Amino acid sequence: MQAVRCFGELMPQQIKQFTLKDFPLVGYNSTDDLPRKNGQLQVRGENYHTDHSNEIAPPKATALLAITLPTRGGDTQFVDVRRAYDDLPAALKEQLLGKRSLHVHQSNRSPRAFAQLSAEALAQIPQTAQPLVIKHPDNQRHALYLNTGRMQGLEGMPDDEAFALIDQLYHHATHARYEYRHTWQVGDLVIWDNRSVMHQANADYDPQERRYLYRLMVKGVPLTAAT
Repeated sequence: MQAVRCFGELMPQQIKQFTLKDFPLVGYNSTDDLPRKNGQLQVRGENYHTDHSNEIAPPKATALLAITLPTRGGDTQFVDVRRAYDDLPAALKEQLLGKRSLHVHQSNRSPRAFAQLSAEALAQIPQTAQPLVIKHPDNQRHALYLNTGRMQGLEGMPDDEAFALIDQLYHHATHARYEYRHTWQVGDLVIWDNRSVMHQANADYDPQERRYLYRLMVKGVPLTAAT
């Protein structure tokens, strides 16, 4: 915890059931809590995303600490959404400016599974309209802000048109040319800027083996739309 606090104040986790009892600011990712379908793990972190994007002030950074790992697999991939934005055609950049998307607990077109919550717990989860293109609060760089698991279309656009545009941007931003893939070793501490990259977990490991990591998040500020 002390190492991550060097980057700012720690932020609470949204899903309290996946936090340490004695250290509630510390969450965990564990195969013990994952459902299985046809023998395959249903990893909630699959599909590129940025953490807690439905918060009014999403975390500026997330850190993972590897405690227990499978023999092979379970890497985490990252893509640079600043470079992805830079490479868009000028006409498309112009089209994206000013657009916003409502980020919820789970979009009605989410490609990945989220934790099932009671009605009471779900009522505590925020919903926030976020810019589709943000301006980084520190370095002022423009970046795509995508989380297909949480994005409920785009304001002012028909759903089919909106989700088609989101899908187009997602496939562009997750191209291999923007990717860094981290192969974990026990004791690794990886921290990243949620305003600059998206990340995803991989379920390509033996579901009988355990994968367990601690997760901490650093408080951010409300996002500013690029202009």
